[in-house]
Amino acid sequence: MKSVTGAYFSPTGGTKRALETVCGLLGREAEYIPLTGPDRREKTFGPEELLVLALPVYAGQRPAVPGLLDGLKGEDTPCVLLAAYGNRHYDDALAQMKREMGERGFRCVGAAAVITPHIFAPTLGVGRPDEADCAALEVFARKVLEKLSQPEWAEAEVPGNPSPAPKPAVPVKKDRDWDICLGCGFCAKACPTGAMDPQTLLWDDGKCISCMSCVAHCPVGALGFNSSALAARLTENFSARREVETFV
Repeated sequence: MKSVTGAYFSPTGGTKRALETVCGLLGREAEYIPLTGPDRREKTFGPEELLVLALPVYAGQRPAVPGLLDGLKGEDTPCVLLAAYGNRHYDDALAQMKREMGERGFRCVGAAAVITPHIFAPTLGVGRPDEADCAALEVFARKVLEKLSQPEWAEAEVPGNPSPAPKPAVPVKKDRDWDICLGCGFCAKACPTGAMDPQTLLWDDGKCISCMSCVAHCPVGALGFNSSALAARLTENFSARREVETFV
């Protein structure tokens, strides 16, 4: 393994923190490339490189961002898959990611479902990955490295449906305080699906996936959202702690 690259979609930062944790445990200084935004770029990986792909889970699937993975091309390249979710469940996300990356020339050497803070329910996944998570991920990273040292290895098996029917985005009401809005358009530029008109700065609910990248990138905090009803439902049903799950 000559190098480690971490590729990610992390609208509010939690998925990237989980990615950085895993890459650090692999013992190599990693290069990080975003899959959306102005710094996005295409890259082809060889068989001696390792890609760690980290995506958040939305409604049990990988984010429905058109062309999200199209810039990644492998040549029989080993890949670690990370699904970051807010303590509900990751459902089909890992299986979906494995299929799509396989179609792009990557082989899944290992996969992990990691709990991160839920953007809509603040008490779910708060402070995670925590110490216990990192201990589990350390064991996972060691197993991945041991597997890669073998001359021949089989791809990791992951649960879920690799080709699930698309699910609609969870509708979350967003608003803007026009009194403090600078009109800078950072929010529109940050939107991965082009759901915000760059001129009017209004949302197209048909394109919005409720990733809240627009809210996270506003320099003055002019954007907000109301997820109180959703948060109450999630907190009532999914507060029991879930642990990191790994597959090698």
